[in-house]
Formats: sequence, C-alpha cells, structure tokens
Amino acid sequence: MVQGWSWMKLSDLCSEDRTIIDPKSAQAQQLPYLSLEHIESNTGRLLRDRAELALDEGQSTTFAFDPRHILYGKLRPYLNKVALPTFSGRCTTELIPLLPRPNVSRRYLGWLFRRPETVAFAMQGKTGSRMPRANLKELLTLPVPIPNDIETQEQLADEIDAEMMKIKKMKEALQEQLTLIEELSHRILMDFSLQVLASEGE
Repeated sequence: MVQGWSWMKLSDLCSEDRTIIDPKSAQAQQLPYLSLEHIESNTGRLLRDRAELALDEGQSTTFAFDPRHILYGKLRPYLNKVALPTFSGRCTTELIPLLPRPNVSRRYLGWLFRRPETVAFAMQGKTGSRMPRANLKELLTLPVPIPNDIETQEQLADEIDAEMMKIKKMKEALQEQLTLIEELSHRILMDFSLQVLASEGE
C-alpha cells in the first residue's frame, strides 16, 4: 500500500445508526421525509430540496437522519443511491443511516460507497431476486483504501466533486443540444407539411 494510505473495512470507518421514528409521532410531523426516489443514482444528488419534501409522507416506520449521516440505499444496490443530507429528517428503512467514525471524511466515505467495486460487492451478497437488498453486515466487511489523515481525504473528495460537477455541466450542455436538435427536426417536418399543403392547393 502507498505510504500514508491503509486498507480498512467499511465497518472500521462507519457504524449503522437505525434510530426509529414512529410515523404517527409529533416528531415525525415536523421532519421532511426522504425516500429512494428522491436520490439520484451514482451522484447521490437529492432530487428535491428540503422545502419540497413533504412532511406527511412515509406512513410506515422510518429512520432519523441529520447532516452527520451517510444514507445508503440497500434496496436494489445496483442503483447506487448514496446520499449526504444537509438537513435533519426521516427516511424510508430502505435507506440506512451510517455515521462516519472520528477522523473519517463523510464526503470521501460517501464516494467509497459509490465505487463500482462496492456496488459489485453489495450485489454479490444481496438477498432476494426480484427486489434484491444489500446485506449490510456483509457489505461492511469490504476492505477499502483510505488516506490516514482526514485532510487528504477531504482533498480527494474535493477533486472528485469537481470532476463530477464537470460531468454534470457536460450532460446539461448535451441535453440543451438534444433539445435544439429536436426542435429543429420538428420545424423541418412542419415546413415540409406546409410545402405539401401548398403544392396540393396549386
């Protein structure tokens, strides 16, 4: 291993925090609800902000989370849904709140969970066929590479975040081009239809 780095099990880097919130409790009524559908695959980006998340969703048992946690989506782990919330709330029990241990960067650990190697390992230990779920106990035995100091971990997380932002901007630019192409195609067909009608009227 490169000097300054170590191989450690995920269980050495974080722990599960399954604090239950009764959906009928007064506490539940004050917390926004987060489900798997609110998390983008691979990036962990939340598809709704806190203000858009309903307070009255999630009628079954939920887990509490706050900005300290990583939320790991155990249902269909190939979807690779791992989020880092910036607010307190409650979530479906298909999302497992994980607490990073001291001197472990939450952001770097989040990227470790999103790695293709981690996803593949989760799928190997999955249970169920139609609706596979990751076996958390087994998943947390996976050894992963990590810098020994949190400053280097944060620096690497910054670099990954920057590269992912570049990709996001490229996707947005490509989507704009695709929209323009679609509009151009529609305009050409409209012009063709008008020409056909004009020729029929001659």
